[in-house]
Amino acid sequence: MASSSSSPIKLIEKALLATGPFALSYTDPDQKWLIRKHLTSFLQEFPNFSLSTDTFNHNTGATVQLFRLQGSLRTASQLPSLQLTIWVHENYPITPPLVFVNPNPPVPVRTNHPFVASSGLTNSNYIENWEHPRCNLLDSVRNLRRVLANDHPFVGNDSNSIPNRTQPVSRTEAIDRLAKSLHYDALAILKRSEEEIENLWKLQSEVRERSESVRRIIGELEIEREKLKERVGEIRDDIDVLEIWVERNYPRLVKATSGDVGIEEMFEREEDGDEDEDEETKKLALESLAADEAIEEVLGVLEEAAGRGEMEMGSYLKQVRVLAREQFFCRYIINHCYL
Repeated sequence: MASSSSSPIKLIEKALLATGPFALSYTDPDQKWLIRKHLTSFLQEFPNFSLSTDTFNHNTGATVQLFRLQGSLRTASQLPSLQLTIWVHENYPITPPLVFVNPNPPVPVRTNHPFVASSGLTNSNYIENWEHPRCNLLDSVRNLRRVLANDHPFVGNDSNSIPNRTQPVSRTEAIDRLAKSLHYDALAILKRSEEEIENLWKLQSEVRERSESVRRIIGELEIEREKLKERVGEIRDDIDVLEIWVERNYPRLVKATSGDVGIEEMFEREEDGDEDEDEETKKLALESLAADEAIEEVLGVLEEAAGRGEMEMGSYLKQVRVLAREQFFCRYIINHCYL
């Protein structure tokens, strides 16, 4: 490594003429002359920067020997100075110089800064649109000073000094300001989008949970419906049995209620009957038992309907009276058959 122990011009000339292991990676004579000229101009305006040579490691792994400038750059009087390291690229002036903002412990470079990466490497519209011979080292640092004065990498964006908008600005500076505004607008939109996406994920989770609840409810309702279908089938079977019994015994019931036939006369039971009479008696008893259960179910349904107000009290009492009379005969027959 060579340092600026003598005058900058002598150091530049000596470094450019060096050979062997100390030779720099600038090979073209015209390129060397331009580098000497641009470095001299830069050091005249920024004499606080020190010049040296050192090894630079590219991201590809290649190593080169380059000029290195190190010094302090003040962007504005009310903002802290920036320590810069400037490497003159081996393809300069076709390729722009590499300007790094040195770390400032314990304050790191602000996250998502539009012009300074987390590694400290700077960028701007001037660098992105670099064109030889229009662009040079001195003007690139001047532009960087204006850019970082408008958006300091170590100070919050809210406290940065905002240049007077009434003053005329160059096209490059105007583009840098626009790039800054677009950068922070994009960050704000990205943040809102991330929040909206997070809310949508939460909403999707809630909808999924509600969907699962609805599916469970539908499943339970399906099971309940099947049970009700089975119950309706059982009631219909009981009604059929009751209708058959009423059809067979209705004439006897009419006679019994009119007083022409006594209850005992409706159900004749012989002490010495044959097997056919026993079978008939058993059948009659079973039918009466089924009819009794069916009437009991119907009475329960009528009671629930009356409780909900779906049936008038007069109709309810009339139906209960008729069914109670029929149930009485059913139970009489059951008791009489098993005596």
